[in-house]
Amino acid sequence: MDQNAHETLCAESGPDTRTEEVAALLREVPEFAERYLRLVQESDGHPGANETFSELADYVGGLARGLEQFRPLLVRCLGAVEQVAAFSEDAEELVGWCFLDYLSLDTRRAVVPWLGPSTLSILEEIESP
Repeated sequence: MDQNAHETLCAESGPDTRTEEVAALLREVPEFAERYLRLVQESDGHPGANETFSELADYVGGLARGLEQFRPLLVRCLGAVEQVAAFSEDAEELVGWCFLDYLSLDTRRAVVPWLGPSTLSILEEIESP
């Protein structure tokens, strides 16, 4: 997805979806845009970042099941998550509780080798008692 298409997508999606976190995700993983647009439609044009990252968890789960086939796309998804984990004030909620916690335990174990340091730090926080 080019920058103009990305800006149009964010502008058409409504004010709640034009967060830096969602923009970073869509910029890094344009393949997710179709699912995101479905989410926009299902939520009457206003999915929040929380819903978007929960939907991303489902998407990544599917990629992890076909790991060899989807590895480059999976790595880019997790790279986008790492960017959000590193810069967002809402990283613990979005990355920790809406993404990592939403992954199945098997998927979470499968993707750990590709998690960046900020994401791993959040994972440690949500898994600690």
